[in-house]
Amino acid sequence: MGRLTAQWDALRTRAAEVSDRSILTLFDASDRAETFSAQTGDLRFDYSKTNLDAETLALLGALYEVAGVSEKRDAMFAGAPINDTEGRAVLHTALRNLDGGPVEVNGNDVMPGVLETLERMRGFAQDVRDGHYTDVVNIGIGGSDLGPAMAVDALSPYHDGPKVHFVSNVDGAHIADTLRGLDAKTTLVIVASKTFTTIETMTNARTARAWMSDHGGDPNAQFAALSTADELTAAFGIPPERVFGFEDWVGGRYSMWGPIGLSLLIAIGPKAFDAFLRGGQAMDRHFQAADWQENLPVLHALVGIWHAQCCGYG
Repeated sequence: MGRLTAQWDALRTRAAEVSDRSILTLFDASDRAETFSAQTGDLRFDYSKTNLDAETLALLGALYEVAGVSEKRDAMFAGAPINDTEGRAVLHTALRNLDGGPVEVNGNDVMPGVLETLERMRGFAQDVRDGHYTDVVNIGIGGSDLGPAMAVDALSPYHDGPKVHFVSNVDGAHIADTLRGLDAKTTLVIVASKTFTTIETMTNARTARAWMSDHGGDPNAQFAALSTADELTAAFGIPPERVFGFEDWVGGRYSMWGPIGLSLLIAIGPKAFDAFLRGGQAMDRHFQAADWQENLPVLHALVGIWHAQCCGYG
């Protein structure tokens, strides 16, 4: 802890020393844009327009080394329980491990289950895309909403399936506005809740079920669940073939790479969704292999630390 504290102190001292410096002066060096940027594939991270210089970057690199980030990264990919609060592994990376190389948690390879669930998702999504559906309503909150909603919006140029809508607010106006104008006979509702007890999500799910029944739809055929609570999903009327579960080592905010991403898979199709997963896998490999000076996730984190923890930017 002593070395780590000293490194933080050095960074905060450095931040005070350069706080009044104009970023423009840093561009007196003709190679600044190239020196303070990194690239992998088609992704380029340019951090040249920040108040960072070689001395500060070296201090940040030393912080990375003293904090043992490389070792912690390797432990994460190895399935170690790095979530100290809950004693769990953090393996959203396994969801995009399309090559299926073994990933063990407590001595068990999780990849056969991951790939089996993904194959079921592909088949279900293709059936929806080939069927009579015009709209999909994803009901969730937090990680069961924010990730897929962001990805669906970001990848809108690739949409060639049913239109996807997201409902998260327990205020009845949200789901009422979403369902207004939809055809209950051609709408699929996805209920995303690991426990199937989330109050906001289940309140909206019951509202959607009543709406579908009242407007000529068939809730027993037009609902799917992203959940591990098989008994509760069955009691709600959703058969096992339309339930897609995930393990406790998938954190909510990172879960869109698996079953929580079903809405995205339906929107863009299996081929594009696989490309999405492979993009994530490529970044995982870059994160594991690249030196910190060229490592996009590491550099992004270090620049954020410099701004937030050292410079005090909000």
